[in-house]
Amino acid sequence: MDYLSIFAARVRRLRETAGLTIQEACDRSGLSTNFWGKVERAEQEPCLLSIHGIAQGLGTSSNILIGVEEAASDNRIRTQIDDLLDLCGPDQWELIIRIVRAIYEQRSAKNLS
Repeated sequence: MDYLSIFAARVRRLRETAGLTIQEACDRSGLSTNFWGKVERAEQEPCLLSIHGIAQGLGTSSNILIGVEEAASDNRIRTQIDDLLDLCGPDQWELIIRIVRAIYEQRSAKNLS
């Protein structure tokens, strides 16, 4: 398994999901745009401190970045939802749960009718 490529794709996907340019992410992380670009192209293997900086630039945690999936998801929509959830913090999770629960309950009520 090519963990470097999986990590690189995850960083790029999370950055794009967050609506950030490489420059904006670098401004938030303290890393150079050249380094960030190399990471996203899987040309540079980041050290732990750099992973922490990348996480700061994305507004997420290092755990989210390091937790690479063993197999890429074939479900594009689920991947987008997972990426958005990874960018949210604990203070936002309760609101997300309530929204998803309301959607589910509305769908369930329609199915019972």
